[in-house]
Amino acid sequence: MSESSRHETTQPPPTPPVRSWHTTARQVQGGIGLPVESTFQYDPDDPWAVRVTFRLPPGRAVDWTFSRELLRSGTRVLSGEGDIRLWPLRRGGREGRVRMRLGPARAFAVVDVDRAGLRSWLGETYVAVPEGGEAARIGWAAETSRLFARP
Repeated sequence: MSESSRHETTQPPPTPPVRSWHTTARQVQGGIGLPVESTFQYDPDDPWAVRVTFRLPPGRAVDWTFSRELLRSGTRVLSGEGDIRLWPLRRGGREGRVRMRLGPARAFAVVDVDRAGLRSWLGETYVAVPEGGEAARIGWAAETSRLFARP
């Protein structure tokens, strides 16, 4: 077989699934923390993103997608810009909480989540896909074909 006719395809290595993290966040309104059931999800095949669903009464759900690195950074320092800002609060539990300001300046929500729980769950995502290994998880040929496909 000649070198020019051989095509190698590389598939990302299989990774163990990362469990979703179910927690009760607090939506902060007027100094009162209202409980909000929340689910954080990570898919190793979309390695830079974390999806969060906040379930609000009565039966509504609000979904946000965060950069995994932004969430990790927000557990340590003020992070983000625009519609998403995160920062650690040193009170409210063993390691404190992470405050999330979500939405535009005129209409935003403020939500707190347990910092220790978030850090622990994010640690699982970095075991599944180590920092710097995200690009190896993407099927670049398929993504390029999709970008240039005609509708």
